[in-house]
Amino acid sequence: MGKVTSEQIILALDVDTAEEALSWARRVKGRVGTLKVGLQLYLRDGPAVLRGLASLGMPVFLDLKFLDIPNTVAQAVAAVSPWTPRFLTLHASGGREMMEAAKSKAPKETCLLGVTVLTSLSEKSASEIGWAGGVQASVERLSALAKSAGLGGVVCSPQEAAGERKRWGNGEIVTPGVRPPGAEKGDQNRVLTPKEAIQAGASRIVVGRPVLQAKQPEAVLDQILAG
Repeated sequence: MGKVTSEQIILALDVDTAEEALSWARRVKGRVGTLKVGLQLYLRDGPAVLRGLASLGMPVFLDLKFLDIPNTVAQAVAAVSPWTPRFLTLHASGGREMMEAAKSKAPKETCLLGVTVLTSLSEKSASEIGWAGGVQASVERLSALAKSAGLGGVVCSPQEAAGERKRWGNGEIVTPGVRPPGAEKGDQNRVLTPKEAIQAGASRIVVGRPVLQAKQPEAVLDQILAG
């Protein structure tokens, strides 16, 4: 595989207001393919930012990581469906029935992604939770469950991307835990560089703080695109 393309970059809009988010959207347009709206922004200013991103023609990764009983998750998916996000996340640990219920309410244009094991979790964390076999076995088990439920792909760390590419074929493998060379890991544990993640099998990479906190954010994105 070659260099990272702009279409493969998802920028995490981990900010507090629609004004900030839309400013970033205008600033990075052309350098990223999708903008991620997570819990922080959605709970503070969700409708305003989603309206604004739609007006800019920017695809949205709505990263709300739904996890509840099947009916509750199905109704939550129905509630956000009018926004027609490009991607919408569920915790695969909610089980097959929950994921199938979510799929029944999702727009055909929305790709549902099963979140496997959060990239902040280490082997020790997985053990404390009680996941037998550790991180790798847990990712494989949850990914297989998401696939059997008919989802469009998974969210995993770039370190698991190669194995998941074999499982999913042309499906979406979205990897947070991506850090440009020299960037601090922060609270992420299982990381690779953007180029390494794509070469491993990721279809898209999520990057946030290394861009948002940079003195020259455009330069960071250009560095990622240059490989």
